[in-house]
Amino acid sequence: MPSSEDKQGAQGANGPTIERFEKIFIELLQSHARYQKKTLQLEQENRDLKELLRISKTHLNVSTQVDKNLKKPFKSDKNDELVRQINTYIKEIDICLAYFEQA
Repeated sequence: MPSSEDKQGAQGANGPTIERFEKIFIELLQSHARYQKKTLQLEQENRDLKELLRISKTHLNVSTQVDKNLKKPFKSDKNDELVRQINTYIKEIDICLAYFEQA
């Protein structure tokens, strides 16, 4: 039968291990909370960019229709560049979101 001294010695040896585990566990919870917050921010940015892209495409379509009605050639390097940038950002955010969902 183990004596009370043996029990205290065993608990004493586990004390630093338990404290280390608790510290690591708390750090993991904090990291998880930060990742969740970042994921929510990225999802919001993604929705915003998709909305900007939709608006840009709508504006581009209206501009093209007006331009056709006026029989002038339509040249829109600015709009094309904006759409390309938004698409790039959306793809990058989608990749980040996929990574965060797997992590």
